[in-house]
Order: sequence, then structure tokens, then C-alpha cells
Amino acid sequence: MRVKLLVSGLLLGVLSAFAAWAVHWSLEGHQETTYELPGTVTKLSFGNGRQESTRADNTEAAVELREFLAEHSLALVIAPHTDGPPQLVVADPAGVLPWYNPSNPLGENGADRARRGYAFEDTYSQRQWRRGRSPTLVPEEVEIVGTMPAPEGAGDLQYARPLGDYPLLPGQYLVNTDGPGELAEIRDIAYRAGFADLSAERVPLWRHLRDDPLVGTTGALLGAGCLAAVLCWTLGLRDRAGEFAIRTRHGATRARLVWQVWPRGLPFQLLGIVLGVAVTGALVSLVGLRPPGRVDRLVMAAAVTGGLLLAAPTWLLASVLGTRVRSEVGRAG
Repeated sequence: MRVKLLVSGLLLGVLSAFAAWAVHWSLEGHQETTYELPGTVTKLSFGNGRQESTRADNTEAAVELREFLAEHSLALVIAPHTDGPPQLVVADPAGVLPWYNPSNPLGENGADRARRGYAFEDTYSQRQWRRGRSPTLVPEEVEIVGTMPAPEGAGDLQYARPLGDYPLLPGQYLVNTDGPGELAEIRDIAYRAGFADLSAERVPLWRHLRDDPLVGTTGALLGAGCLAAVLCWTLGLRDRAGEFAIRTRHGATRARLVWQVWPRGLPFQLLGIVLGVAVTGALVSLVGLRPPGRVDRLVMAAAVTGGLLLAAPTWLLASVLGTRVRSEVGRAG
């Protein structure tokens, strides 16, 4: 039985590790979709509308939008359409975006703020700026004054600039709220800027995880593995039918039998799960051709914890089923 527990624990550890990696990769995918905005994110898509709007009206709408976001402590990331400049326009009054760290955001006059931009690290524009050249992919009205790390999902985007005293552009407006009143106010400001509301989409994390096929597949495999483990362990306990029958005849209760069987199997399960997670981590490192980093170790620790939390009640259920059958046989004898 110990060998069965060790081997089945190893297999559960492998399945648990794959499920943990799937969740981790899905979380990374969600961060790419939302540019690492926290909480529930709503994606508003705006295009050019039919209403007339001057440059002054558009600039006034940008200032109004910035003040509204600051008043409600909301973060906003504006991603351009495919034909727009390779930039992200950001408003983050509460400092919730981990990658957005502009230097002296309020220490310069309004004109400088309107021109200021920050090249993303490891981009063509950043390398040109480091060499003292004017980045060719950055419009003339934007002056690169520093660099910052690119967010997840930035792709070919070259720089970020704070929401300032300059006209808004159509694109995708991602904001970390799903409040109807706040979204209605943002839509109203965009309308005054001359935009049309094309679409709105909530991007909650739970829905992203639910719709991720890799998470669903690995979760289903892990669930099937737990069911198979229950059957395997229950059948293994039936090999001890004579022992359970004798104990039952001498007054052993079902709870006592379970308490004697269940704790003794946990160390072998834990050892098997750790071995399974270690094997999976080694495979991931070999495929990625890199040693495991901090995030990899956190994922493996989560896999061990999750695997044990699943295996312990699964083994308890098998112990209850196995000893219950044997105790009834003992009483019948």
C-alpha cells in the first residue's frame, strides 16, 4: 500500500504541477490583456464619431478625464488602434500599475507634461534614445525624457506618456472599474471629445480563468486523477480485509480504523507529490532552457500545497470507504 500511495502521489503531483502552471500562464495572459491593471477591468472601444469636435474640445475632454480619474482614484490605459501611434497613454493617480513609474509626474509645467514620454525598455526607440538620437517611431510632439519597463502585452508599442493637456485619440480605454456610473461618465467625456462608443467588455479574472481551455483541461485531468486515486486506494485497503475484520470483532469502531489508516499514508503521499512536482519543474526548465527562477519556485510551491490539499481529503475518502466495507464484513462474520 505504501508503494501505491507513493506512486499515485507522484502522479497527482505531476497533474497538480501542470494545473498550477496552467493557472500561472492564464494569469500572465490576463495581465497581457489588461496591461496589468488590478481588479475588474472594463475595456471600452472608442472610434471617431459623427459629431463635430475641435482640437480645443478634445483637449478639454482629456483634462476633464484626467481630473475625473484622479477624483475617483481610477487607473486608465489607452491603447491605440492599429493605425495609431505606438504608445500607451496612462493615468494612474493611485499608483496601482507596477510598471508605470514616471519621474516627477507633477514637478513640471503643463506644456512639458503634454510633451513628456517614456520609452519602453529593450525597444528600438529606447536604444535610439540611449544613443542620443531622436526615436523615429515617436511623433515630434512627444519628447522622450526617460525609460520604464514595458507592461505585459505591450508587444511592438514603443513608449508611454501620461494623460495630459493634449487631444485624446480613439482606441481601447481600459479602466479598473465596472461601475455603471463611472463608465457612463467616461463615455460622456469621450462623446464630448468627438468619439463614438463602439463596444464595451468586462475582463474579470475569474471569467478569464473559466474560459481558458488549458486551465479547464488540466483541471479536468486533476479531477479525474483524484477519482482514480480514490478507486486505487480503496481497492488497496480491501487487501487488508482480514485485519479490519479482526479489529472490528474486537470492538474497533469505524472512526478508530480510519484514524489509524489515514495519518500513516500522508507522509508517502507528500513524498510522492513533492517528487512529481520536482519532475515537472525539471521538465519545464529543460524545455525553457533556463534554471528555475523565483516565479517558478512559487508555482511549484503552490503545486505542492494544492496537491496535498487535494490528496489528503481524497485519501480520507478512500479510508472511509475501505474501512466501512471491511467493518461491515467483520460484523457479519
